[in-house]
Amino acid sequence: MKDIIVFGTGKYFESKRQTISEKYHIIGFLDNKQEAGSVSFYQDTGIELYNPEDFPKENKTEIFLMSVHFVGMWRQLCSIGVDPDRLIFPYMEQPCFDNESVLRYCVEQMSFFTDFFECTLKDGKIVKMRNEEEWRIFLRRVYRKRYPLINVIADMEIEPVSRQFGTERGTPVDRVYIERFLEENKGYIRGQVLEIEDNSYTKRFGKDHVCRSMVMDVSSRGKGITFNGNLETGEGIREQIADCFILTQTLMYIFDLKSAAHNIGRILKPGGVALVTCSGISQNSMRCMDHYGCYFNFNEVALGRIFEKEDSLQIVRTVSYGNAKTVSAHLNGLCREDLRQEDFEADDRYYPLIVGAVVKKC
Repeated sequence: MKDIIVFGTGKYFESKRQTISEKYHIIGFLDNKQEAGSVSFYQDTGIELYNPEDFPKENKTEIFLMSVHFVGMWRQLCSIGVDPDRLIFPYMEQPCFDNESVLRYCVEQMSFFTDFFECTLKDGKIVKMRNEEEWRIFLRRVYRKRYPLINVIADMEIEPVSRQFGTERGTPVDRVYIERFLEENKGYIRGQVLEIEDNSYTKRFGKDHVCRSMVMDVSSRGKGITFNGNLETGEGIREQIADCFILTQTLMYIFDLKSAAHNIGRILKPGGVALVTCSGISQNSMRCMDHYGCYFNFNEVALGRIFEKEDSLQIVRTVSYGNAKTVSAHLNGLCREDLRQEDFEADDRYYPLIVGAVVKKC
């Protein structure tokens, strides 16, 4: 195996550590965090770790610049007399890290010189760069070529397509995930079931497993409302009335979430289950925000922690639905019918459009 020296021991190196270790023989590590004038060993490898200033310059071994911020590393090593021919930015080594998938798409080779470095593109063109800013300009250009979405967003209007979640012409994007959550957990929708504002989900997912359907609202006394109850203050809450409480898209509009968690527990019978959904990355409902205020959006962990102080309640499971495309569509007022079915198949926990929790009363 070829001998190499690794400059940088952070996330970039750790992401590629297995691949690098299998393909190359690491004979030394460089890291600016290492105190100058001293030598230690990198973790449990027995391989010496140096400050770059202390490493023998006459050594001819290739140095892998293990950071997306390699420009500063290149500058530093050249300034202390390291031959730039020794420097390698290993963007081709798997797995890809950050912008490397774009680099692999368009860059054939990278070469380093004392005063500049250059990228040879797939089409044969050579781009020379001298500093971090020129490198970033280059990245912006290749990103625009690789991802036409950048140009689309850069040219888009500030106003969304719809402030009504696309309801004027179709189904809200987030409704796909809410209904998926209820479909996955419809086995809990049975017996005496409580829902907020109306009982459409109770009827759709509970069907003949429901013996009594109840509807709670904060203040409305219209047709179909069983009783008024306030999850935040506890006013009007009825004790142990529900085998299942369908609580969709409500907690975002309640400021005192701990009180809400407690009152959810009061509503449930022993063994009863609350099916809770909340918005993650989302626009706010104009109607709800104007009438009740909107206080929170959630991720999966945050939703689960709301209930952690309630001894009578147990989190059965939490889930997160959404991805960059569906979140973007929802934020901009597109409707479900604007997208393809396969757009909803991938869930990215870093782009939660809807999060859900199954909460059981012990």
